[in-house]
Amino acid sequence: MPPSALRIAVLLNPSSSLPMALLFRTVFQRTNCALATDRYVVELVTSRPATRFSMPDVTVATRRPRGRYDYLVVTPYDGIDTTWQPDPADVKHVQRQHAAGGIVASACLGALTLAESGVLDGREATTHWNWIAHVRARYPRVAWNTRRLICAQQQLLTAGGYLATVDLALHIVAATSSRETAHEVGRLILADSARQYQSIYAMQLTNPATGGGELRDLERWLGLRLRTAPTVEEMAEHCNMSRRSLHRKFRRAYGITPRKYLQLKRIDTVRRLLTESRRSIEQILDEVGVSDVTSFRRTFQRELGYSPAEYRRRLGQEAG
Repeated sequence: MPPSALRIAVLLNPSSSLPMALLFRTVFQRTNCALATDRYVVELVTSRPATRFSMPDVTVATRRPRGRYDYLVVTPYDGIDTTWQPDPADVKHVQRQHAAGGIVASACLGALTLAESGVLDGREATTHWNWIAHVRARYPRVAWNTRRLICAQQQLLTAGGYLATVDLALHIVAATSSRETAHEVGRLILADSARQYQSIYAMQLTNPATGGGELRDLERWLGLRLRTAPTVEEMAEHCNMSRRSLHRKFRRAYGITPRKYLQLKRIDTVRRLLTESRRSIEQILDEVGVSDVTSFRRTFQRELGYSPAEYRRRLGQEAG
């Protein structure tokens, strides 16, 4: 192994998606070919006694982790539900690697193991958008942002959905080799090396409240008043509580502020109308009460990765 090689461990257990783990490793094999050097050494490891993992026509051997890795990666899990628990041995290994100064990373529901270890507490992280209610309720100390495709914090990397495994690998290549190399490898494997958002795939940007229905009436009330854009004071008055109490309860229930919730609710409504209506973008924005069109376009692009016009074109192309 060259002295400058980066050691990357993919942590596997019986719930791990073997195809995604192998795809992750393949990205680095292609990168080594592009660089004409063994820059990346990827090992498939298990916290339990070394074993073999199989799928039709493929069997791979794993080994126990050996020392500190530059990156420890938990790839997606298959066939799990909300009762599933991360393997305690995997959780301890994540904690050890993080304490030793290695970067720990996850793709899709691999974030559950990182969250269970506590390394994500107080940090922004992402996982699959469809699991946002579950992870917010189970790991409330994590600042979950499932609108992002990748969240990069100090010593921590989390990527969104199943195929975001490739985005995670390309992100590591960009950080440890160059953006140009990541782009070139992405082009070779027909993957977009510049994706930043998974929110375009989500059914909606806002999610039902967690921890009870105290604010459900406010959800309905706001849904009928997007055009008038109630102030936080008016929201608090409707709920018969102080502004401070509303902020505290809103953050606990939704993970965002009331003002942010209203903003995302407007974006959800606009993108639905962009796909269902033939009205002009200006008419749609007027319908939801947008007065500062330029500012809203910037906000829309920040949350979805596309301007309203680009979003409509993209959805039109996919429908065609």
